[in-house]
Parts: sequence; C-alpha cells; structure tokens
Amino acid sequence: MPWVIVVFGVCFFTNKSGWPLLPLADWASYLACAFLAILGMLLLALGLKVCPPKILIGRDKSMLVTKGIYSYIRHPVCLSCVVLSFSVAMGFKSIIGLIAAIAVLAIVYLRIVLWEERELEHRFGQEYCEYKSNVGMFVPRLHWTPKK
Repeated sequence: MPWVIVVFGVCFFTNKSGWPLLPLADWASYLACAFLAILGMLLLALGLKVCPPKILIGRDKSMLVTKGIYSYIRHPVCLSCVVLSFSVAMGFKSIIGLIAAIAVLAIVYLRIVLWEERELEHRFGQEYCEYKSNVGMFVPRLHWTPKK
C-alpha cells in the first residue's frame, strides 16, 4: 500500500507543477478512476477476507492459502495496490503518475512477488509448484479443453 501513496504524491505534485496531463476528458478520467478504484478495493477486500493477517505480515508461515480469490490469482493484494496506483494516476490525469504506476508494477511488485514465489517454492515445495502451474500470478488462467 505505501506505493499507492507514493504514486498519489507524484501525481499531486506534478499536476501542481504544470506537467502535461493525459489527453482525456474529465468524465473519462473520473470514470476510469472510479472503475479502477472499485476493482482495486474489491481485490484487496477479497484477498484480505481469505488470508489471515498473520500470514500476510509473515508471522505464520505454515499455511499456503489457495482458496477464495487465491484460487484464481496468486497475488490479489499486490495486484490491488497496482490497480489502485493506476486509479490515482487516471484520476489526476497524470502522465508522470502513470509512468510511476508502471514503474511500481515493474520494479517493486514484480521484484517482491518473484522473491516471495521463490520463498514459497522453498517452503512448500511441490505443493506450491503445482498451485503455481494452475493459478495465474496477476491474471486468472482460463482452463478449457477443446471439443473433439
């Protein structure tokens, strides 16, 4: 969550400094902001509902959470922060904020998530590898079988 605040600060100060804005109508910007904010909060709520706080903060490392939203995506809380960062950038119509949100995704969250995944593979072994092969990192995997 701290990165959402960083993106907010970047958007606020670059807009006050006269940096160029995204070429969007106000209504489109606000609509995109509202949609992404609702999606981000929904992802966060669903992730927190299923995963006990002790696991989220790393105090309980004995359980692998694979139910609820975690049966569709492996990192809903991280994804919610990224979506909320994009929401802030769209609300401010900030080009620099959008670049900051992309940087947050690419540099911070991917790095954190990749480190966490190595840690989980080490801790849970084959169970996590199987879970990882069936569930997408940030985007749900569509499982379908072609008709014969």
